[in-house]
Amino acid sequence: MDDAFFRRLVAAYEHDSRDDPARFARRTAAMAAFGYAAILAALAASTWGLVWGTRQLLHGRLAGWKVMLVLGCASLLLSLLRALWMRLEAPQGLPVTAQEAPRLFELIEKVRAKTGAPRPDRVLIDGELNAAVWQQPRLGLLGWHRNHLVLGLPLMMGLSTRQLGAVIAHEFGHLRGAHGKLGQWIYRTRRSWTMLALARERASLGGNVADIVLAFFFRHFFPRFNARAFVLSRQQEYEADRAAHRIVGTQAAGEGLQAIEVQARYLQEEFWPAVWRRAAGTPTPAAEQPYRVLREAMPASLAHAKASLWLADGLKRLADVDDTHPSLRDRLAFAELKPGVPRAAEVSAAEALLGSSLKDWIRRLDERWREDVARLWSERHRYANGQRHLIEELEKESATGAVDADDHLLWARAVRLLDGDAAGEVVLRRLVGERPDNLPGCYELGMLLIDEADAARSAEGAELLRRVAEAGNNPWAFSAAARRETWLERGERFDELKKWRELLKKRDAEATEAMQALHEFDDGAQHFEPAQLSRRVLRSLQDLLRGERAAGRAFVVGKSDAAAPDWRFCLVIVERAKGIGQPDAQSWWAELRERIELPCPFMVIDLAHPYWADKARKPLVEQMLAVPDAQVYAARR
Repeated sequence: MDDAFFRRLVAAYEHDSRDDPARFARRTAAMAAFGYAAILAALAASTWGLVWGTRQLLHGRLAGWKVMLVLGCASLLLSLLRALWMRLEAPQGLPVTAQEAPRLFELIEKVRAKTGAPRPDRVLIDGELNAAVWQQPRLGLLGWHRNHLVLGLPLMMGLSTRQLGAVIAHEFGHLRGAHGKLGQWIYRTRRSWTMLALARERASLGGNVADIVLAFFFRHFFPRFNARAFVLSRQQEYEADRAAHRIVGTQAAGEGLQAIEVQARYLQEEFWPAVWRRAAGTPTPAAEQPYRVLREAMPASLAHAKASLWLADGLKRLADVDDTHPSLRDRLAFAELKPGVPRAAEVSAAEALLGSSLKDWIRRLDERWREDVARLWSERHRYANGQRHLIEELEKESATGAVDADDHLLWARAVRLLDGDAAGEVVLRRLVGERPDNLPGCYELGMLLIDEADAARSAEGAELLRRVAEAGNNPWAFSAAARRETWLERGERFDELKKWRELLKKRDAEATEAMQALHEFDDGAQHFEPAQLSRRVLRSLQDLLRGERAAGRAFVVGKSDAAAPDWRFCLVIVERAKGIGQPDAQSWWAELRERIELPCPFMVIDLAHPYWADKARKPLVEQMLAVPDAQVYAARR
């Protein structure tokens, strides 16, 4: 479904929901019932078709259409059964009992009784900054589920007992009475249709008659039901918040939301990067005790120099169709609270509710974390050794002359990864000093500096981003303009904002047109050219591909288009190796893209993907591979 179409549906249904919430919920429930009935009808029809067709073939009444009917019905039946029988994995976490944490269970029971929610079958503690009620259906779409309450130890370390109570009340608010049953039933129906759509996309027999019938539902029913279910889920988020406000109070609930926002950014940008940087120096995580450190670090994060900036960014983030949760600003407005970084609790919920057993929980989570990350830590250590070698190589080269601009960017990124932002800043400053017109260098240094608490350094970052945004239609212009807009808003420089937003709007339109043109391969003549990447950039790509058994040969070419005159855009084209156990052609390209690092925007093309494997694309693929010096990798046979 087109994303813009989905957004329009959501906007329209949000209007209907505000006008008459009860009527909207009833209509959505009716659509869920219709969708459920359609799946069961398709299940019955495909079963009948399979039985009838098989009997015809067994009695010697052979016909090509009967064979196709049997194969098509069998394929559809398998997809339907997979969609109906949702075998969700159980949540990960360490189970805790009332005997181990009586005060925690007292709080859970007190909140549960006030919400009217069912009692959780299990309570788990994990290592995330989150809490959730996880429903595990035993009978797929038919329900009969077990309820798991999952509480993250970092969450308990960072909140007060009342704030944690508000979070638990919100989660239980989703389960109470008819509200919980309706929401979960609609969720399961929506998930079943989503799984059915994915299963039919991946089915090798996708053109059978049954799929033609189902196409009506995928084209007309599912987009509208999906949008309605999304709006209902967001509406129920507010109702769950209302339950938390009633039970614990708006102040505690609002403070908890803001504390979580700040602490999530602290963990993402400060704590975990610092932990993983230590992988460069040690081959195993045996000495690491992250959760022991977090016991003090979580409350202290609310006094971090960037805490107010992190909260300000969170308040500017708008609600999106990727998440049913309302925005932080909307949730605070619903609670009628003014935003502000809350003060750390004198006694955290973890200390108050787990008591003397907290040390044991920390020890257990640290042990589990070390086991879980051991392989990844070892890989990071090996990768860091390669990056350290790259740094040493470039340091020697820089002593005798200028380093290639692409290599200099690799150097800066490697230093930031291993030694932190301060060390990376030194290398980026050298790059920008030697090449003031190097846009990616200016962009990365600007993004590094603009969030600094020091006003002068922040202003320097904003000035660098201004230069990038005003340099024309380039790959970094829109992002630089958007980030500088946030900086102007934060500083209340309203005299500059109006003019700047005109530039931002222009860069947004240019970037959208450029990306559409560069990712379009079906319309008009295509222009491919040598990528002109440095040998060190290509070497890092080659090293990555050596670890991919699925990669046979790889090619890198540049693509240009009149809509992107100042853009440098690359295509990384991967031809599969021969052998069994190949990764999924639908998703492998995206997984590979996340691990590739180039000094410019790029896309990954897996020639095994159905789009590229189509015979109609063969001339286009041949045109790309014919670019001089395109091949950069070939696996050893």
